[in-house]
Amino acid sequence: MNEAPVLPLSSEPVDRLSGPAGDALIAAISKAHAVVEAETRALREQASLDLRAFEHRKSQALLELTRASRGLLPAGVESLRGTPVAEELGHLREALDANMTLLAKHLDAVREIAEVISRAMLEAESDGTYSERLAGWRP
Repeated sequence: MNEAPVLPLSSEPVDRLSGPAGDALIAAISKAHAVVEAETRALREQASLDLRAFEHRKSQALLELTRASRGLLPAGVESLRGTPVAEELGHLREALDANMTLLAKHLDAVREIAEVISRAMLEAESDGTYSERLAGWRP
């Protein structure tokens, strides 16, 4: 019987997360977390904000996170349990959940406003207020 030898489970993937590469990954996660928190804070404070700028910052943070994680993260997250990376990812997940909830509320509000405006425009058109004949326009 030529069976492949059974190798003991190694902690190598987690070991790769220590040192400069692991520090870079944690820094990238922290940066993404900070961007998401900043957007969430601005939404909560109803400050005038440029969502495109936040979209760009989040895209950049995701790119950095993807680059920093290449070759470092194991196939399964189970081996990350209890590591600083897992802790940072947990914080990021919580921030993303809060951000997504708040963005959904804002999107619902925008939909409601758009519906009100749309209804008002339809009603204004249907009552003849803006008809060509009443405005004095003749071909």
